[in-house]
Amino acid sequence: MKRNKEGMTRRGFLDGTLKGAAAAALGGRPAWGAADGAAGMKIGCGTVCLRKLPLKEALGRIRRAGYEYVETQATGPWCPHVDVEKDDPQKFRQLVGSFGFKGVTGLWSFHGAIIPDAKSVEGITRTLLWAKEAGIPVVHAGDGKKPDAMPEADALKVLGERLAAILEVAEKCQVHLAIEPHGTFSLTADGLKKVLALSPSKWLGINYDTANVHRATYVETANGAYKWALFGKRQDEVATLKAVADRVVHAHVKDVRGATCVALGEGDVNIRGCLDVLKARGYAGALSLETEGDCEAEESQKLIETSYRYLTREVGA
Repeated sequence: MKRNKEGMTRRGFLDGTLKGAAAAALGGRPAWGAADGAAGMKIGCGTVCLRKLPLKEALGRIRRAGYEYVETQATGPWCPHVDVEKDDPQKFRQLVGSFGFKGVTGLWSFHGAIIPDAKSVEGITRTLLWAKEAGIPVVHAGDGKKPDAMPEADALKVLGERLAAILEVAEKCQVHLAIEPHGTFSLTADGLKKVLALSPSKWLGINYDTANVHRATYVETANGAYKWALFGKRQDEVATLKAVADRVVHAHVKDVRGATCVALGEGDVNIRGCLDVLKARGYAGALSLETEGDCEAEESQKLIETSYRYLTREVGA
C-alpha cells in the first residue's frame, strides 16, 4: 500500500514489542455502547463510503455532509485510508481533528478475519495498539469463514484461543474488540452468542451491521474488489439485534436494495426497527453509516447527505 498523501509515518510506533506497547494503557475510557450519560447516539459516517478517494477528500466530504463523527478502515487495498504498519496514529488524530470532527468511532482491523487467518492475532493486536494511540475506542473484526472441512467445535476452539490473545491486548489498551456479523457464526443471534460466550472479557462486544444480517451473506475482499457468498438463511435484522443488543458497542447502519447499498430509509433493511431497539436499550454509542463505496464521488455525496438527514430526523442531532 502506498504512503498516504498526508505524509503520515509510523515513526517507530510499532518497532517495540506488542507486550511493551500494550503496557502503556489508557485510563478509564467508558464503553461507547454504554448509556454513560452521553446525550444520545453519535451519528457518524465511514470513510469506506468514499473509499476510492484520498483520505483528506473523504474526510472533507463527510464533514460537509454534517457528520460530527467518522470511522475508517485499515483494510487496504479495499479501503486504503489507514495503514497501521506505516501511518502515525497521532498525525491521523490531528488530521481528523483539523476537519472539526469530535472523534473517530471505530477502525476495521488489519487482518480482521479471525478463524481462517493465522496472521489475525498479530494483525488485530497491532490495530488495537494503533487505535489506542489514535484515540479510537473500538476495533472491528469478523469471525471469518470456517473452512468447509473444519468441524464447528474445532472452529470455535481456534476462535476462542485467538480471541484470548487478542483480548489480553484489548484490555491493556482499553479498546473494545467488536465482532461484526461477517462470518460463519456471527450472522445469526445464536452464532453471535456462541462467539461472545468464548470469553468473559468486557472488552469483547459487537459491531452490529444491519445489512449484513439482513442479507445473510459473507463478504470476501481481495485486491480492492469483493464478492458475496450466500450464507445460510436470511435473518430478521431487528429480532437478531434484540437478542444481542446489550453487547453492542458500535453499529453500522447500512441499507440495501437487493445487493446494492442505498441511502438509509430507501432500501429493504428495517433501519427504523433497529434504531428503536437501540433506543429502548439506552444505547449511547455510534451509528456509523456504511456502504460498499462503489458509487462515484457525487453520487456518494448525495447518499451520505440523505442518510445524515434520515439519522438526525430519527434519533436527533
